[in-house]
Amino acid sequence: MKQLLVILCCLFINNSQAQSNKAFEKAEKLYSQHIYKKNSFALKFALQAKNAAMINDDAQQLTRAFYYVANSLCKLDKNMEALQNIESAISYSATTKDIELLQKCFSLKGDIHSELGDNSKALKAYLKALTYSEAIANPDYEIYVLCNIAFIKKVHKDFEEAIQMYKRVLKRLDASNNSTSKKVYKLIALMNIADAYLWTKNTEEAAVFNDEGLQDCCDNSTEWLRNPLLMNKAIIYYQRNQYDNCIAIAKQIRDATEKDKKRALYLTSLFYLGKSAYKLENYSQAIQYLEQTLQIVNTSDTVDVNEKELHEFLALLYNKTGNSEKNLFHFQQYAALEKKESAADLKINNETHKLIDIVSVRNEIDEIKDDLAAQTINKKRIFFAAIVLFVLLIGSVVYYKRREKILKNKFEGVLQKVAKLEKEEEAPKTIPKKEKVTDEKATAILRRIADFEKKEYYLLLECSLGFMAEKLRTNTSYLSKVINTYKKKSFTSYITELRIDTALVRLKNDKTLQSYTIKAIAEEFGFKRQETFSKAFKSHTGIYPSQYLKKLRK
Repeated sequence: MKQLLVILCCLFINNSQAQSNKAFEKAEKLYSQHIYKKNSFALKFALQAKNAAMINDDAQQLTRAFYYVANSLCKLDKNMEALQNIESAISYSATTKDIELLQKCFSLKGDIHSELGDNSKALKAYLKALTYSEAIANPDYEIYVLCNIAFIKKVHKDFEEAIQMYKRVLKRLDASNNSTSKKVYKLIALMNIADAYLWTKNTEEAAVFNDEGLQDCCDNSTEWLRNPLLMNKAIIYYQRNQYDNCIAIAKQIRDATEKDKKRALYLTSLFYLGKSAYKLENYSQAIQYLEQTLQIVNTSDTVDVNEKELHEFLALLYNKTGNSEKNLFHFQQYAALEKKESAADLKINNETHKLIDIVSVRNEIDEIKDDLAAQTINKKRIFFAAIVLFVLLIGSVVYYKRREKILKNKFEGVLQKVAKLEKEEEAPKTIPKKEKVTDEKATAILRRIADFEKKEYYLLLECSLGFMAEKLRTNTSYLSKVINTYKKKSFTSYITELRIDTALVRLKNDKTLQSYTIKAIAEEFGFKRQETFSKAFKSHTGIYPSQYLKKLRK
């Protein structure tokens, strides 16, 4: 009898494990079908695979499942959660001998750190992935990792190392059998080699690789790489002093990228239109292009341009046009950036970045500095400056008093708004009459939205349309439609308004919170950047958060 029970137990355990293995394989297959189509579905099946792997307590399955979850989260821009899961995958992989899986884990870890802006950690992960890539017969793994390492090296001004790595990519492509990715990676390598050579002012070598890229960029699968290669061509013309040719191509790039989201390429085209106009002594046109570039840089969180060189050229331009005030302003901005060291560059490369045209520009800047020094000792200028300062002082006093009065009125208006918000917090959360609907599905979503607001999920840094849709058990399209219809605003406006309203109330009533820095307060209420918080606060209330805090502390 006992033996029969043991046999039955063994059969039951084996059957349960077989069922779990079957569930894992099914979830894994569904994940693979959706990962490049619908990431939220891929995440759902990855989590199912993880649950099945945990029942089996299989290290190999757990490694794969956590990798699938991390990959799905990364594609959904939930990078902190993705990082936690890829770390779990790597910890479970300690007992596995699957080199290909280890390569994927460290490669994905590098991608996640790169998305989070930590290139130092990304580089370490990619280097680990490279060691596994070299042990795998498939060269595509090595090519992908080499491209990422080379890009980080280029970003941090290690141009020679980046060039060598991209050339290594070109050699490894000969062994690749993937014709589609082979063409794309070749163009990426050629484009970046040309770009790196341009940074080092090796114009002739840049032209060789860039021209090859333009010749190969001839079908729809690689059309998206054509504009970056053309921008390289424009910079090549600029470095050869062929400014009219540079302007012609830069205008073409500007017009092609103005309406889409490729803002970095759009900014680069404006930048070189301005630089070329300066070289052709068309100073008013150059100022227009470069001021437009600076305005976009100052108002955007996602674009970047060589800000130091931008201020250099603006300083030179305003010197040429006799605007000493703006000349001095941009010179001071340039000087401040000149002193600022990049810790990330030193950490990764231990070398500094040489700007294009830096020697000639610095010589001109030095001449301006000498002129300004000579002007300061001129008695007439000193006397004139004293009169101007006196007038400014009187004007400042008048302006300050008027500004304080306006600020006081705005602050009182904000306090009235806060009082109203506090009363609304005390009242039970219901769907207002104006939001009453007959659509049961919409009604259910609105109730969940009310619960979402009550639990203050909107204060989380990772709160996005996808995050909220997941919490409310709906899809992003329908949630967006409900918010637009019944909240009468976009999702971004809706979340921002909730965050600012909550900030207003809590800052008024929490003395400890009032002692925080603006950056810390921004993060407390769900904003990743201090500038974004300040801009939203000002738009919502008419005053900046620093002004609000100053009044509260009195």
